[in-house]
Amino acid sequence: MSVRKIVFGWGLLGMLVLPGVVFAGAKEFMTADAFLALQASTGQAIIKKGDPAKGHQMYAVFCTPCHGMKGDGQGQLAKLLDPKPRNHTDGKGTRPGDGMNDRTDEQLFNAITKGGQGIKKSVNMPAWGHVLSEESRWNIVSYLRTIAEPKYVPK
Repeated sequence: MSVRKIVFGWGLLGMLVLPGVVFAGAKEFMTADAFLALQASTGQAIIKKGDPAKGHQMYAVFCTPCHGMKGDGQGQLAKLLDPKPRNHTDGKGTRPGDGMNDRTDEQLFNAITKGGQGIKKSVNMPAWGHVLSEESRWNIVSYLRTIAEPKYVPK
């Protein structure tokens, strides 16, 4: 099996080259071919709710450099960013309406799709809509719903 290099533009952070996907502290390795296989169409309808297990895999690849392996906003690149990345584990927030649990699934999906600038937030958050399939973005939303404390309860 050949290993392909994948190059993604990463906003102000330059280029990220993934001959396989490894971040310091990560214990898993995913080749580019395995990553592309995750993206392959299954021929099934996209389920809006998503699959949190698949979302966790995608989160590990695309979100952990800034948001951290735990989703707490303490990724390796966080110290370089202003404003700091959002803490995805903070379900309640410090102000009313500011927690992850206050966000609708559509708001989270739009943030992933359009990036920070597309939703009038930080320009440091890249837009993943051109990189990730719709299904993958919904999978990440589904995963985000599993890591917030207090636990997310659908309204």
